[in-house]
Amino acid sequence: MANVKPAAAPAVATTATADESALQPESGLWVALRDAPSAYSHDEALLLCEAFPGEWVSWVPGYGEITLSRGKFHHIEEQ
Repeated sequence: MANVKPAAAPAVATTATADESALQPESGLWVALRDAPSAYSHDEALLLCEAFPGEWVSWVPGYGEITLSRGKFHHIEEQ
């Protein structure tokens, strides 16, 4: 009987930018959304609390409460 090794898991490319890795999400922080949840909502959200690791319960003006994964928002650019 031949020794069969399990196939290696494919490498997953990460697309995190320096901005994403520098942002430490916390309750009360306003963040910019990559995509607004509706055509009538704002493109920013207030982080309320972390429901699960990397998943934030948030509030979006013009939309309401939404759960956002870490990849759905980023730091608001200072002007």
